[in-house]
Amino acid sequence: MFKQPAKLACVVALVLSGCGGAPEELSVDGAEVIESTEQALIWACDGTRAFNRYWYVNNIEVGREYCDCPDILNKFGEQRGRYTQERIAYCAP
Repeated sequence: MFKQPAKLACVVALVLSGCGGAPEELSVDGAEVIESTEQALIWACDGTRAFNRYWYVNNIEVGREYCDCPDILNKFGEQRGRYTQERIAYCAP
């Protein structure tokens, strides 16, 4: 007779302790970068090498840079967030 209300009280306590509702949604600022990884040194477009650089925010490409050997830098989109760069060639002195 005493066991039935004790069981019911335990079940109610478990249900109430587990109910916290849905987790809060975090507001994400459009300029906030989620990634946090160490990046290689950014190459200057100084006529020593030709390269391509790709910029990413939250794994979405947002911009590109192309550097040609006579140190001409072409930029497209935004240069912010995480980047990868690939050397195309070394420039002749």
